[in-house]
This record gives sequence, C-alpha cells and structure tokens, in this order.
Amino acid sequence: MPAAKNAPPAPPVAIGGVGGSGTRLVADLVRALGVHTGDDLNAASDTLWFTLLFKTRRVLQWTDAQFAASVDALRAGLCRGSPLGDALRARVLELAGEDRPSHPVEWLEPRARSLIASASSDPHGGRWGWKEPNTHVVINRIWTHLPELRYIHVVRHGLDMAFSRNQNQLRLWGAHVLGTDGPASPERSLAYWCRTHQRMQRLIADNAHRMYWLDYDALCRAPAEEAAKLCRFLECPLPPALPLLDKVRQPGVPRHAGVDLRSFPGEDLDYVRSLGYCIVGSHARTGERAAQAQT
Repeated sequence: MPAAKNAPPAPPVAIGGVGGSGTRLVADLVRALGVHTGDDLNAASDTLWFTLLFKTRRVLQWTDAQFAASVDALRAGLCRGSPLGDALRARVLELAGEDRPSHPVEWLEPRARSLIASASSDPHGGRWGWKEPNTHVVINRIWTHLPELRYIHVVRHGLDMAFSRNQNQLRLWGAHVLGTDGPASPERSLAYWCRTHQRMQRLIADNAHRMYWLDYDALCRAPAEEAAKLCRFLECPLPPALPLLDKVRQPGVPRHAGVDLRSFPGEDLDYVRSLGYCIVGSHARTGERAAQAQT
C-alpha cells in the first residue's frame, strides 16, 4: 500500500525458512497486505530474482562489493524506476551465465532479463520485499546493506520437515551448516533444521526489532490471531476481511507419526521439544534416555 504523504517509506519485508515450512502461505498473506514481491514468481510465490542473485554456494565466499551488488540489483528490480547501470547489469548477466544445481542457464537467463526490465519500468511507489526460503542463509549480510529490512522467519515442526520431500536446502547448504557432506536422510535433515534454528534464535535475540519468528502450525490453528501479530510486527493494519485466512487449513496428522525415531540423536529431539513441538513418533528418546542407551 502506498505510504502516506510526507511519511517515511515503510521498511522492506523478506520471508524465509527451511524449504517446505509454509512460506508460500505467509508470502501470499504479506502480498495481500500490500507488499510488492516482484513480477517473476513461481507457483510457490518465490521471488525468483532472489534465487538468481543469491542462491549459489559461491555466495558464502563473495566479497562485500559482490554481495552489495546483488542487494542493489534486487532492490532496483523490486522498487523499479532505476535502470541498472553497466556494472550492475554486467553482474546480473554474469550470475545468469553459469549452470547451478537445479538451475541451468536456460532457467537463469529469463530471470536476469525480467529483473533488468523491471528496474527500468515505472516505480510502483509502495512497500516492497521478497519471499525466498534461502533468505535465512544470508540474512545477517543482507542486514548490513538493508538495515531497515524486516525479516519473517517461518518455522514448522522439525520432524515433519525431516520427513518432507523438499530437501533442497539440505543438499545445497548441508555441508556448510553441518560441517560435513552426507545423504539427504531424515536424521541429517533434522540436524540441519536444528542447527539452522539455533542460529536463528541467536539472531533474533540481537535483532528482535527486525526479525519475526512465525510458527506456521500456530498460524494454521489460529490464522486471524497470528496474522494480527504479524501485522503488529510489520506496523501495518490488518484488513477487516482477508479471504485468504478463510482458506487456511488446520494442521493434519504429523508426517512423523508412528515412525521409529531411535536413529535420531536425543539432543536433536530435545531441541524440537524445547520449541514447543510435540513428538508423536514411536520410541522417541529424550537426551537423557539416549545418553543412558549409550552407556
């Protein structure tokens, strides 16, 4: 929604989380609140310009100048009205010029073209932002260049995520987060989830004013109440009617229900419980029982 006359512009918004956490619903909600998230989206409402500009293992080694260039290009595409200069245009085309896991050049190049075209189009004048689950991997560096950014981190039951078919992040970032490479197993997926959210807890402790921990299961149980909390964080009014909220479904049967969980480290299961999630798999051990089993 356009900013009031003479009012400072509303800060941008970003949405991320471990893949499959429910970020699409949150993105659709934020867009319904008037946040422009770009014109090049996939079925999951991902802002594909972010994917082009940041979703590569090389981002972990980029210089500050290289990282800043990607932030500037993303902002230009989302805000519109500021054509990319020669250096930024070259950077965008460079990032589209080499195949990546899951994203060949044939997929990347249209993203680059649409970003360049968007930057040259008329400004929309409203609040802007993006949704791309991998945002959490680099959120601390993004804040260096966009300190006003409000980040929404979507969280879903760790064991349900461990048994999700979406393990793309584990395959891409697992070695970086866990320190070793390995198969995309449920045990390794839960370890990735635990280490990621432990890091997110540390970040939100220092950035409570610009980071929001959104429990997807809580949103599904009480959509209107949780949407109101989100609006308070974003400092925007909750519309009197949001048809999207009427379509939110209650959480179903957990994916891990009835599964033998004895192969999972007790400390990881305990961390899931510490965040308020109930574990219903069979033989689920606490850290204490796991330690006893090893003696």
